[in-house]
Amino acid sequence: MATRWYIVLGMTLWACHVNALRAPSVAPPEAGVALNVTDLATARELPGVRMDGAGQVMSALPPGRYAIAATTETSFAFFEKAVAPGERLVIPLSPDCHRVTGRINSALALALPATVSLWRYSSAAGDKFVVPIQSNGQFFACLPNGAYSTRVEGSMASLTQPVVVPNDATVELTVYAASQLEHGPEHVEVGDVDMASFAQSLLDRRVIGLGEANHGTGDFYTYREKLSLELARRGKLRGILFEADAVGMMAIDDYVMGADIDLAKAVVALGFWITDVQEFLDFLKDVRSFNAAASSMADRIHVLGIDAQRVEPPVQYLLAHRVELAITDNEAALLSQIAPKHGAAFSKLSGDERATLSLLLGRLDRPAGKADLDRVVTRASIASRSIRYQLGYLDRAVTISLRDQAMAELGAYIVEVGKLRQAVIWAHNGHIARQHDDGAKTLGQCLAETFGEQYYPVAFLSYRGAGRAWDQAGKIGVIPHELAPPPAYNVESVIMNATRFVDVAWVRLDKASDTLSRWLSLPRYVREFGSVYDPGDTQRLRGFPWAVAAVVVIRQARPSTPTPTGVRMVTP
Repeated sequence: MATRWYIVLGMTLWACHVNALRAPSVAPPEAGVALNVTDLATARELPGVRMDGAGQVMSALPPGRYAIAATTETSFAFFEKAVAPGERLVIPLSPDCHRVTGRINSALALALPATVSLWRYSSAAGDKFVVPIQSNGQFFACLPNGAYSTRVEGSMASLTQPVVVPNDATVELTVYAASQLEHGPEHVEVGDVDMASFAQSLLDRRVIGLGEANHGTGDFYTYREKLSLELARRGKLRGILFEADAVGMMAIDDYVMGADIDLAKAVVALGFWITDVQEFLDFLKDVRSFNAAASSMADRIHVLGIDAQRVEPPVQYLLAHRVELAITDNEAALLSQIAPKHGAAFSKLSGDERATLSLLLGRLDRPAGKADLDRVVTRASIASRSIRYQLGYLDRAVTISLRDQAMAELGAYIVEVGKLRQAVIWAHNGHIARQHDDGAKTLGQCLAETFGEQYYPVAFLSYRGAGRAWDQAGKIGVIPHELAPPPAYNVESVIMNATRFVDVAWVRLDKASDTLSRWLSLPRYVREFGSVYDPGDTQRLRGFPWAVAAVVVIRQARPSTPTPTGVRMVTP
């Protein structure tokens, strides 16, 4: 029987759930174990938890439930739910990982202490490995398979760099001293900040990304609608595409085109609190009114989705139209088989069954004849592509890099097949930016590769106010979170001060004044968060104007207003 070695942390461990840790063989304890501990009750990381070279914890952990991530140069461990009520905690290290090496390309490492954080994209809590930077600027880790969002934290900072394990063995990070980034300019001029001038300057762009700093701010809906309809009135915008299910949004497109659709039911069917809000319903009603007044069908605005995260809706669409699409009984049976549980049964299909399914999807995603966006064959092509992307997820150990790619390809396809002269895409700032985010190539980067300078990303930001999101520990629900003014060195603060705190500032950064351009020569911070609000992790370092070409800053933002079905609260 093989000898087993452990890191001893000073408490007894009961592992309720172990993620990505395989039992067969483990490595001996080493000096240089990097440890990160997250309290699952509060979702907060515990600072100061360290081990000596023998693996003995240097500070006590109180009884509780923790996520524990540890790594050395040759081994790792990750426990998502570790309960520690006793006096000794034992964690087995596994060599079932891949060595990742990196360095920072700056002499700052010699003078400024910092760490490298490698956040693994997963559904686990606390799935974050933190490693020190050596005095020569190098760092090392041994990590399980996955996509990682990598950045420097502490007295230095860096832009996020994606690392895919096992594909990427090395990573290089450009770092900046925090003191370089944590100051605003002495004086900035921004020029015109009104929406009319801003919209007029964007009429020549084919695809415009309209971001949002978080998913729960009602004003982001309101002002993105104002800009979208202004572009439609002044120019040729005929498509508004959403970070929402491509098939689920088809009923909503029917509604804005004038069909007799139960709008509230269609929005609920999307399944997300993010869109089940009054502001989204108001927006859709306004687009329906715009379309009703249009002089021709060609002047109406389509509202469609580009996301692909659920297999069942596109399968249901294809089966509902199987006669028109000439889907055989055998093909229908295969589609029905893969519909539940995000296509889980796909892995059990035989080679011949996979080939049959592949031929079907290939046939459907190239519609014959005129490809109007309301035709069954065109919508079937969108549904088939959604299925194909999601089955592709199942064949890959890392899926994060595929979701944004799928959204970009679906978005570009809808623009092309719908012959949309101009379209806007509503999604989170992290998606629309031409900058790596969360360990993956973004939607914005993919669109920039497809459309070049015809793709233009705009970030929507709030100076203060409130935004809805899940509470950090997940114990309350989706609630408003009050936002204090951001630091003076944030882009929001600089723009608000420069405009003397107008209600909304519409600012192109690719045509900035000399003073603003000089300040933006380094990456700058903005406040962003996703579906969960962590007050200690809202600052994002972004490049301007190469990553985000323009910003819209709202001085006092309101949280989104949930409908009765959009309320998300934890049941005691």
